[in-house]
Amino acid sequence: MMAKTKTPLKLKVRIPHVVLDVRDADPALLENLLPGLDEVPARFRVIGDGLTHVPHVFSMEEALEEAHIWVVLNPKLPKEFSMIVDRGIVPVILTGSHEKAENYNPVEESGNAFLFNKLSAWNVHAALIRAIENFAFSYDWENLRSQGKALLI
Repeated sequence: MMAKTKTPLKLKVRIPHVVLDVRDADPALLENLLPGLDEVPARFRVIGDGLTHVPHVFSMEEALEEAHIWVVLNPKLPKEFSMIVDRGIVPVILTGSHEKAENYNPVEESGNAFLFNKLSAWNVHAALIRAIENFAFSYDWENLRSQGKALLI
């Protein structure tokens, strides 16, 4: 009798690419946010000045091509915001920065962004972690990306 060999389970791990838009961001916020990013399972790139320990994007086009999540670290949306959501990149933004932004609810599969209530490291980090956790569910993520089209200005 031959022994059964176990086939190893192959898991596909999705690693989100996150753009941290630090243009016009508070340097203190950046310093406070940086330590928490070390343990986050994501690939980070920075656009703007202020974070020297995180690799910068080479160009806006590179950022738009690679990003899954775009974190805006100031109260004003970037001028490229329409291009960001049109490409299916999910925004993490301050509550109130876009009138049509609705915080994503995974239970109801509703919403079009991940919102934080205050520009603080804890609030931004919590919203970013929620986005990364939801990225793992590809079906839900695709729904969220399509719901993001409601944010087109």
